[in-house]
Amino acid sequence: MNRTAATVVLLLLGAAVLKVCVTGQYLRYVKEGLWPFLLASGLLVLVLAAANRHRHPKVGWLLPLPVLALLLVAPQPLGSYAAGNAGMALTRSDEYPPLPDGDPVKVTVLDYASRAVFDEGRSLGARRVVLTGFTATGADGASLLVRMILTCCAADGRPVKVVLDGRVPSEPDTWIEVTGTFRPGSVVDEVNGERIPFLKVESATPVPAPERPYE
Repeated sequence: MNRTAATVVLLLLGAAVLKVCVTGQYLRYVKEGLWPFLLASGLLVLVLAAANRHRHPKVGWLLPLPVLALLLVAPQPLGSYAAGNAGMALTRSDEYPPLPDGDPVKVTVLDYASRAVFDEGRSLGARRVVLTGFTATGADGASLLVRMILTCCAADGRPVKVVLDGRVPSEPDTWIEVTGTFRPGSVVDEVNGERIPFLKVESATPVPAPERPYE
């Protein structure tokens, strides 16, 4: 690869990284808090392109592949397939304060599942809650509401699952907003043996996929 070709490839790579930062597509790859580092890396690649003064090995021609993927392919967030192959992810809290005022009250899938499993639903009581996530099917055919959580990036994404007790869209990967109440009991996640709580469904409405698909 000669110097001119290497410079062009670096410019395209840096531009592709900046593109996902500006358009918000980076949220399908990494956590929101990593935006400054991703932006800095894109700018650094552009600086390297401007300072490029030497020849590069032929393997450098492989760099256009991720560039083309970033520029031409609209990435999809992790969905029901990933959820079905990963075990339930929950974190126990030291305390579960009362839910905010409002009826119904919006809570995250992670917060609801954590309160339902570790607090046995005591902090939920009979309150009506609203959860947003995508649909999936459990191993036993149960309808699930799922939201993926990230430690760093999509490669380590893990699902938080809730069994929906009621009528909901059956097509996997349908984003819905569900209103319901806590229902005692749980099922066992066959992937890692963790408990998956229930939600008694009052209503379920299809919604567009959120800009930030991960919790």
